[in-house]
Amino acid sequence: MFSAIVLTGECGPAEAIERLAVDSGLVSVLRTLTHLPQAYELARLLNSYAPEIVFLDLSDWEAARPLAAEIVSRAPTTVVIGFGAGGQIESTEQLVQEDITELFDAPVTREQFERCIEKGAHRKRGAIQENLLAFLPAKAGSGCTTVALNSAGWLATSLGRKVLLIEADLHSGVLSILLHTTPSQSLGDALLNADQLDYSRWEQLVVRALGVDCLLASQPGRPPLFSWSHYYRLLDFAAPRYDFVLVDLPEVVNDATAEVVRRAKSVFVVSTPELLSLRLVRRRCEQLGNRGVAPKRIFMLLNRWHEAEVQVDEMERFLEHPISGVFRNDYPQVHSAILESRLVKEDTELGRSFIAFANRLAGLPVPPAVAERPSTSKLGFLRRLGGGRP
Repeated sequence: MFSAIVLTGECGPAEAIERLAVDSGLVSVLRTLTHLPQAYELARLLNSYAPEIVFLDLSDWEAARPLAAEIVSRAPTTVVIGFGAGGQIESTEQLVQEDITELFDAPVTREQFERCIEKGAHRKRGAIQENLLAFLPAKAGSGCTTVALNSAGWLATSLGRKVLLIEADLHSGVLSILLHTTPSQSLGDALLNADQLDYSRWEQLVVRALGVDCLLASQPGRPPLFSWSHYYRLLDFAAPRYDFVLVDLPEVVNDATAEVVRRAKSVFVVSTPELLSLRLVRRRCEQLGNRGVAPKRIFMLLNRWHEAEVQVDEMERFLEHPISGVFRNDYPQVHSAILESRLVKEDTELGRSFIAFANRLAGLPVPPAVAERPSTSKLGFLRRLGGGRP
C-alpha cells in the first residue's frame, strides 16, 4: 500500500479520506492533521513519515499553495492530491503549475479515489523502466516461455548480466516444470508482500536456475486477485537490483499486468509462422496500445521458423512491427533441453539465435556467425493471411 498523510482544516474530509483509503486497500494513512501546518511542522512530518502521498485540503487556497510547493521541493517524488478546491483550479496545466499532482472534489466515489491514486502515482513515477522487458504470446502455445527463459539464461550465462525472470502467467505458467523445481514460495507471495520486501525476504522468494533469479507462478489453488499496485511495488523493488528484468506474460494483459507493459522498455509479441498466430499479432498489438504502450515499444519475435516460411522483411511490412528475433524450428533440441532442464545448446542454430538476441538486448554487437536473417520469400503465404490487415 501507499503511505500517506492527510492535511486538512476539518475533521469531516479527513474521516472521508481515511474511509476511502481503507476501502480501496491502496493507501495506508500514517498521520492526519486537522489543521494546515506551518513550514517547520510540515518538514518534520515529511522527514518522520516519508509519505508517498499527501492529501492536501485546498479550501484555504492561499494557505495551501505554499504547502504544495514545499512538499514538492522537499520530496519531489511524493504525490500531492488536492481536495476541496472548488473552482479554484481550472485545468491540468494549472495543477502542474501549482505543484498539485491530482485533484478530486467531494463527494468522491471509491472508483474515483482509486483512479486518482493510480493516475497520481504514474504521473510522478511512471517513467519507462529501462531494464524491464515483457514477453507475451500472440497465441497460447507459441513458445513464449521458451523464448523468455533462453533469452534470460543467455543474458546471464553468456554475457554475465544479473537477470530476474518473472513468470506472470498465474494460471498456466510452466516455468517450474521446465526447470524441474517445486518452489516453496511464488510470485503470488511476492505480490502480496510487495510493500514489505527486503533482501532477506527476497532470497526466500526467488529460485536460482540457469544463472537466473526466477519468480515462479507455481502455487496450489486459485491465485488471488492482484492489482496494478502490486506489480508497481514489485517492479520498484526489483529495478535497481538487476541488469535485466524479463516478464513472461500470458497472451491477454489484464488490469494488474498492464503495469508491466506500461513500464516496459520493450514488449515482445512472440508468434509462430502459423496462420492463426500471425493473425493474432495485430490484435495483441492493438490491445497493448489500449493499455498505453506506444507502437515504437512493441516488437515481434518469430519462433519456430523454418526454411519454407515467408521472408522476414515482407512479414515486417505486413504486420507493421519490426521483427527483433527469428528462432528456428528445432523441436528435438527444445525437447532435450526441457528433459535435461538446461538452455538450448549454443552450438545449434537455435542456440546461436538466442545468443544473438541476448546480445541485441544488451546493446552488444552480434557475432557474424549468428547474425543471419532468413530470406526465403513466400508471397502466396501472405495472401493466405487475407491480403490485408488481420
